[in-house]
Amino acid sequence: MRRRDALIIGGAFAVAIAIPPILRRRAETLEFTDLPGLPGFRRLERGDISTAPDMFTGLRTPEEAEADARLPKNLCGAVFPDTPPSGRVPIVAFSDYYCPYCAILDKRLADLQERGAAIDLRFHELPLLGDRSLWAARVALAAGWQGDHREIHLDMMQRTLRPGIAGARDVAERHGLDADRLMADARSDGMTRTIEDALALGRALGIPGTPGVMIGRTLVIGALPEATLEQIISLEQQTAFTGCR
Repeated sequence: MRRRDALIIGGAFAVAIAIPPILRRRAETLEFTDLPGLPGFRRLERGDISTAPDMFTGLRTPEEAEADARLPKNLCGAVFPDTPPSGRVPIVAFSDYYCPYCAILDKRLADLQERGAAIDLRFHELPLLGDRSLWAARVALAAGWQGDHREIHLDMMQRTLRPGIAGARDVAERHGLDADRLMADARSDGMTRTIEDALALGRALGIPGTPGVMIGRTLVIGALPEATLEQIISLEQQTAFTGCR
C-alpha cells in the first residue's frame, strides 16, 4: 500500500471514530429538575462554577436573615422585575466579577444578542467570592444608578477593577458619570441593602456559585457552551414568557 493511500485510509478511520461522540453530544438530552419555590420553572446544572469556601455552611447573620425575609413570595418578580419585550426570551445572568467562568458566559450571551438572537439580556450582581467581589458589585450597581447597568457590567467584566476610589473613578470616567456621587452611592447604606437583597435572591434560588443564568423559565447553573445556550433559548421560545404574575 502506498504511503498516500495509507494516510487517506488512516484519516478516514480517525474521522469515523470521532463522529459518534460528536453526534452523541449534539443529541444529548438535557435533564431538568423542578425549581423549588417557582412553579413552572426548572433547573439545569451542567457547567463550571466558582464557589466561595463557606458557601454551604448554612449559617445566617442577622442581616442575611432580614434580607431573606424581605424577599417577595413570588420570586419570579425579583428575578425579572421588568416585563420582557414581546417575542424575546428574558435572560438574567447572576455574575461575580472575580469568577472567570462569568466573564466567558456573559460575553457569550452578549454576543448572541449582538448577532440578533431574540433575547432580552440583563444582569444581577452576585458577589460571592470575597471583599474584592463585593466592592466591584457596589461600584457596578452605583454606576448603574447613573447609567446603563448592562453596558457597565459587560465593560467591568472584561477588566480588573482597581481597589478603592481609584477603581470607582476609572469606571466613572469611562462611562461619563459623576465620580463623587458614584463613590458615595457605592458606600451607602442603601447599597448595602441592595447587595444583601441580591445575595438573598441567590440563596432562595439555590445558586451555589457563579455563574447562574435564568433563561426564561430555566435556571442554569454553570457556564454552558454556546450551542447548549442556543438549545435552551430555542426550547423557551416554544412557550412565550409574558412576565411574572
